[in-house]
Amino acid sequence: MPNLEKTVSDYMYDKTYNDPDVARKRLLQAYKAYAFKLRYFPDKNLPKSRQYLGRISMDHIIRAYDHPEQSALTSLFMPNEINKAFGLHDLCAEQFAAYIGGAWSTKAYVEIAERAGIAETFCSYHKILMGAAVQGILPKPKVIVNTSLACDANNLSFRAISNLYGVPQYYVDVPYTQSPAAVEYVADQLRKLVPWLEEHTGRKFDEQAFHEAILNSKHTIENMQEVLRLKKDHYLPTTLTCELYETLALHGGLGSKESLRYSEKLLHDYRHAEARPGKRILWMHTNPFGQNCVKELFNESEKYQLIAGDINFDSLVDMDPDHPFESMARRLVYGIINGPVTNRINGVRKTADALDIDGIICFCHWGCKETCGASSLIKEQLEQAGYPTLILNGDGVDPSNRNDGQTQTRVEAFLEMLERD
Repeated sequence: MPNLEKTVSDYMYDKTYNDPDVARKRLLQAYKAYAFKLRYFPDKNLPKSRQYLGRISMDHIIRAYDHPEQSALTSLFMPNEINKAFGLHDLCAEQFAAYIGGAWSTKAYVEIAERAGIAETFCSYHKILMGAAVQGILPKPKVIVNTSLACDANNLSFRAISNLYGVPQYYVDVPYTQSPAAVEYVADQLRKLVPWLEEHTGRKFDEQAFHEAILNSKHTIENMQEVLRLKKDHYLPTTLTCELYETLALHGGLGSKESLRYSEKLLHDYRHAEARPGKRILWMHTNPFGQNCVKELFNESEKYQLIAGDINFDSLVDMDPDHPFESMARRLVYGIINGPVTNRINGVRKTADALDIDGIICFCHWGCKETCGASSLIKEQLEQAGYPTLILNGDGVDPSNRNDGQTQTRVEAFLEMLERD
């Protein structure tokens, strides 16, 4: 497998520089091939729900690649129910970069972005996105719609791509303060997105499709709230990749029939699952899904169980179909990622209490100033609450910023400490 990875990486490196059109086609071919594999040869060690999750995640990005003229480039936390009412396919920036990582093709994009003036310390997800845009490999979307949540890379990347591609951009500003006034402020911006999309897509707002998307979100969130409660004494195998698939399903995919179906399947699987002895881990932030030394410890492991991730339960905020814009705004304003880091710490601590968590891993992704800057406070307050916490530096998508030996040593030492306690 390492030889195959190097062969693919070298090939894609050459095509990215010398034939971008072929590079884009090869990426799409790789995604379709992997989608075929997940559909017909799934990992039988995973529950049916998570097998289904992999399929819909691949289908999600394939649609945006196949039909860029019908797609909206979005940030991870942008509510996309409105986009769905216009028949737009959502292409999440972080998803785009992660899938390039999954195709072993990041090196050229990072180099291109840095040569174009992007700082080495910039978030790797957005650096890869920018490299793809500079090289013309990012499929040109119809529109760009993003929020200020949760990082400064959002604001820089989307504005630059809008200028580079000549694509209109709509920006939703989320106040730092969690308050009813902040909710109304965001809701008003979301209302104004409707006529903006009508103007820039030439399509009419489909009220029925919007109502269905809001109902799908409501039921998906309710199902996932119940799943979270069941995780206290039920175990299902998962992987680092599945956890990131779920992040996409519960953010950009929220409001879709596919995400609702996933939540129904997952709830069914948890209701029929049993408890398993093992150390229970809560993961904070993104994860290095392609790093073998971490995968080998956690993927489908009963001994070290990945119970929950904070960016998967961050915004399970109740939806009111009679007030859809306010509901989407509440998800942004009152999600644990928004505001001071104490909001996130308190949300993680509350969930850890409810799920009998043994230890917490906070992954400091390269270039994420918000998480890295707060890591000392996160560790201090969570350990004061009784939860051993590992601050793990690394990169969720760019292997050049990883140190396998150091990562493996630190994670294994942390897990051994949990075993002794």
